Order: sequence, then C-alpha cells, then structure tokens
Amino acid sequence: MKSNLTRRRFLGTTTLACAAVFHIRTATGQGANDKLNVAVVGVDGRGAGNLAGVAGENVVALCDVDAARLAAAAKKFPKAKTYRDYRLMLEQKGIDAVVCSTPDFTHAVIGVAAMKSGRHLYSEKPMAHRVSEVRALTETAAREKRVTQLGTQIHAGINYRRAAELIMSGAVGDVGEVHVWAGAMYGNIALSPADAPIPKDLDYDLWLGPLPYRPFRKEYAPFHWRHFWQFGGGTLADFWCHYSDLAHWALELSHPLSVHAQGAKPAEELVTVAMRVQYEYPARGKKPPVKLTWYQGGEKPALLTDEQKKQWGSGVLFVGQKGRLYADYGRIVLLPEEQYKNFERPKPFIPDSIGHHAEWIKACKEGGPTTCQFSYSGPLTECALLGIVSHRVGNKKLEWDWKAMKATNCPEADAFIHHDYRPGWKL
Repeated sequence: MKSNLTRRRFLGTTTLACAAVFHIRTATGQGANDKLNVAVVGVDGRGAGNLAGVAGENVVALCDVDAARLAAAAKKFPKAKTYRDYRLMLEQKGIDAVVCSTPDFTHAVIGVAAMKSGRHLYSEKPMAHRVSEVRALTETAAREKRVTQLGTQIHAGINYRRAAELIMSGAVGDVGEVHVWAGAMYGNIALSPADAPIPKDLDYDLWLGPLPYRPFRKEYAPFHWRHFWQFGGGTLADFWCHYSDLAHWALELSHPLSVHAQGAKPAEELVTVAMRVQYEYPARGKKPPVKLTWYQGGEKPALLTDEQKKQWGSGVLFVGQKGRLYADYGRIVLLPEEQYKNFERPKPFIPDSIGHHAEWIKACKEGGPTTCQFSYSGPLTECALLGIVSHRVGNKKLEWDWKAMKATNCPEADAFIHHDYRPGWKL
C-alpha cells in the first residue's frame, strides 16, 4: 500500500508537471525545436563540462576573467562574442539563458543579475558562498519566474533514482537516521608567500568580484581557491550537494531545525580537513524526524565495518526500521544480506532523466520545472553552508529559524550567514 501510494503521488505530480511543460512557453517564445541562445561565464574546468552540455544550442557569448582560457574556448565557438566582465556580457541582446561556472563566491552576483535581466540560469554547485546569497538566488528565481538548475549532475543518474525509489517505497521502513560521508580532502595544502605575481592572463580584480581585495597567492587561481574560507568551503561545500542530495530527495528533507559541527578549531585561512556535522530535520507529515550526520576528511560512520570503510570511500547510509541501504554514485546495497536475499525491488516509477543539462534546456524552451530547480536546491545548499557557519563560530550548535534566516541562539553566526561586499557590488 505504501509503495503504491508513493508511486501514484509521484506519477500524478509528474503528469501535471509534464502537462505544464507541454503547454507553457517561456518569455523567449521558443518551441522545442528552436535553439536556445546561451551565454557561459567561466569556460574551463567545470565550465568546459558545462559548455559541452549546452554545445548543441547557440552559444552566443563566452566570459572568463582569464584571457588564455577565454581564447581557447572561443576557438571552439568562433561565433560567440567574448567578454572578461559578465556585466558587459549581460548587456548583449538576444541571450536567453546563462550558465554560471565560476567559483562559489561569484555565483550570487552573476546569477541574480542574469535572472533580473530576463535570463534563465544554470549554476554550478554550491549555489553560493553565503546563506544570504543562496536565499537571494532562490527568491529571485521565484519572483522573476526563471527556469533554474543546480549543477548536481549525479541527480540525473539512474542509480540515484533507483535508490530514492527504494527509500520512498519503504524498502528499509521509516528512516530516522542518515549518514553521509565524502572522501575528498581540502585544507591540506602548503601556503606560498602572499603577494605573489599575478598571472598575466588573469584579471585578478574581476576574479575577486564582490570580495575585498587581498594579496594574491598562487594557490588561489585557477583551482585551489576551494582550500580557503574566503573563497570556498572545502569538502562540505564541494560535495554535500552531490551526496546529501540523495537523502534530501528520497526523504523530502528541506530546512533543518539545528546544525552542529564538530572538529578542530578552524584556521583563519585554510578550510578544515576532517569534520563532522549533525543535522536535525523535523517530521514531514507521517515521515519521522531525521538525524543526518555528515563526515569528511577521512571521518566515517561508526556503523561501518572496517571492510565497509575500505570499500566505501564516499557514500550515503539510510538506517530504517527494517534494514539499511548503502548507496553511492553507482552502487546500492541492502542489508542485512539474508533479509533481502529474495527481495523484489519496486518497479521503477521515477522516469529516467533526459540529461541534466538537457532537462534545463527543455524547460527553458517549453516551460515547466527541472529536477534541481532552486526551490529544491536552495534549502539543500543552505544546509551545507550552515555546517560551515557552525564550525566557524567555534563548533557551536545552531538553532535554525530558516524563515528569519537566523541562528536564534548564536548572534555571532550572522557574520558568516550574511554576505558583505566591497563598495560597488550588490545583489
């Protein structure tokens, strides 16, 4: 009964969404067979992957603060206009949608400006660097009625769909406990002297964007910025939206009631390597409250055996009343093994994705939602950033009032929740 009800509810919602996609057209006036005029900000690294994802559309503008990277991308898309400053790019007429693949700390200023200028938005994860920026992106998308998609590409994979179906249909019973761990490590690099020579192709001032000026270190750009609190949030910011996405999706989680980080005292510049964060989520209808624990930097759940710790470098563990489900990007394991030996998995009821970028492109042309639109991805991202806030205020437990965007028991958290831009920059 539970499985059938869950399946019918999902299919009913999907049917309505599909009907909306078929009938509604966006402000661009495009149909399914028209090509979208796309602008891409950040063209290498993840930007190169996102460029490949939209290459079948009309790539009409490319923007990057690094002249060499911009020139290399322009060779592949010779018809696209090129820019160093995204603000100039947004003045170009005829752009329907923007893909943002820059570092976390410039996602908000680019994304909000793009949506306010009438463009739909695909953004790399996490949505932004501060909770207030994520909230601004979420609210702007809703107010401006833009089609959005967060770059959690694994969400479109088949394995996550099958894992979510098992949890939704009650394969392990009601789930009140989840463990999520990521094997990546940030914060473990040596620092070179500050005020290093700025690479000749890099416009460092534009790269900093809304952040206060600071002397350049060679570790900052193009990649190692994730190791620094000023620019990123280490493993939690980089991988939470990939792995905890499965828990949020399968259990319909959103805003937590409390967040409590545990780890060494945070350093001034470099992010913390090893850390745990405990999240408490409220009941959702008949679904029980959930305690989710995040682990990074080699930390893993005590529930794992030594052999499992070797086998599962990263993963998600759902602890239900009937059993346990382990999953990562490509595996699903139900335990105890004997109990599930003859278990018949539910018939798939979450449709396969047409592709993460393809979903967004289709919705931009025809209307309708995407699977990782900001109304879903906003709360997901805020959870990651709140773990960082709890850690940076001295590993204090935060009692979270999400509507007021405030840790009610910790006023010092405001300094890490809200953004503070240098003069000339605002959302």
